Amino acid sequence: MREPRKPPAVTGEANAAIASERLRIAAILESPEGKRNPGMAQKLALGSALDAETARSILAEAPAANPYIAAMDSQGPIGLTAVTVDITNDPKTARLKEIEGSMKAYNNRNRRAHGLPDKS
Repeated sequence: MREPRKPPAVTGEANAAIASERLRIAAILESPEGKRNPGMAQKLALGSALDAETARSILAEAPAANPYIAAMDSQGPIGLTAVTVDITNDPKTARLKEIEGSMKAYNNRNRRAHGLPDKS
């Protein structure tokens, strides 16, 4: 005897409502305003029925969760550049690379001796 088919858990209208709600939540959480204050964005997205635009406008007026981010936003890009150091000719780094390579070869030899595959 065949098992009776179960009706679909979600109808077309309910599926559309669920998709719409997920889009609203994503619009709030992934907005630049939501990223400035993720805790508040989560509360507005999951704990209220506000539309995405209203929630984003509230988040835009709220202070950032991290005051350093708010300070950086107010100042804008300041164009800092750092001097980089070339360490390609560093003997210590070269020796560490050499040791790392020989240890890898040694460990792979031992793994093969025990019938295990090499690690990359």
